[in-house]
Amino acid sequence: MTLPLRTRARRVFADSPLAGPLLTLLVTFTLFVIFIPNFGTWRTFSGILSAVSISGFVTIGITLLMIGGEFDLSVSPMVAMAGYLFGAVSVGADSVIIERLASLGLPVAEGNIVIAVLLALTAPALMGLVNGLILVWTGIPSFIVTLGTRQIYRGLVWIVAGGVLLQTLERPAIYQVLNGRFDFINNLSFFEGANFRTTTVWLLIVTVVVQLILVRTRFGNQVFAVGGQPDAARTQGVRTKRVKVMMYVVVGVLSGIAGIISFSQFHSVRVAEAAGVELTAIAAAVVGGALLKGGWGSIWGALVGIVMINMLRSGVILLDISFIPADNFPAVVGVTIIGAAILNDYLRNRSTS
Repeated sequence: MTLPLRTRARRVFADSPLAGPLLTLLVTFTLFVIFIPNFGTWRTFSGILSAVSISGFVTIGITLLMIGGEFDLSVSPMVAMAGYLFGAVSVGADSVIIERLASLGLPVAEGNIVIAVLLALTAPALMGLVNGLILVWTGIPSFIVTLGTRQIYRGLVWIVAGGVLLQTLERPAIYQVLNGRFDFINNLSFFEGANFRTTTVWLLIVTVVVQLILVRTRFGNQVFAVGGQPDAARTQGVRTKRVKVMMYVVVGVLSGIAGIISFSQFHSVRVAEAAGVELTAIAAAVVGGALLKGGWGSIWGALVGIVMINMLRSGVILLDISFIPADNFPAVVGVTIIGAAILNDYLRNRSTS
């Protein structure tokens, strides 16, 4: 028996958290193409993809946490810490930091890329571990825990960096791997004006890996269970505390990757690096179909969400809307979070009713 179109549509929304966000992205893109000259060009598209490379990694981690029913507001100092450590060691951009690390017995000779990457991933991973342990040991809501650790970590970054801007004209040895141009694609006549970079490939690889972990592994199933029905998960033998701690460690590692990519792009890092990226990531996760109450979401949806946020930013700037200047775009993000949350709950309830 053939199901009515309305029923089939409900099932699509019920079974896939990606369906709604993808449809919204396509509609928004179509409207911008209609009303903004040259918006539908490869230059604009590749520019949006390059812009999401840093916040995209953070969004993946935040989405994983939200599916598990938690939040993290301390991501920006993790990104900053990773950027400082990677920049200082990979190109010797700050001799003071190198001396401090060497005094701890770490082999941090200038230009040691392996040590630079390991430090940039390990430090934020440990910061994420601390977040998770405080959360499960105290039972304090993650919003409060990470709001507090955000300030602590910001102070820690200040101590490590000496409160100064780290800036250099020198590129890390693996710059082409991290942020190189795909000239063999960009130079094709079909992709005229494009500026595709390797950061987009890294973001896609991480998206695929985390999505597979989420839907194909026991850990992924436990994340959904902890976020959706934590009491039932505990009765089934799921070690919910361990799952939550592991989620925060993953967020730390992804923040470390974001910090590495950030330094590779801009060759600089400051104490307040990536400030506000948490709000953007939460907005992207919600736009991507994640529920604020947990237990539902998609990493692919998160990627669609962050592309959507940056598309809105580009569209607002190009439309030159007088009452929404570029500096006031966070207001648009706030409205987007509320609107997407209401829409997600409505579609989820309608599709399962």
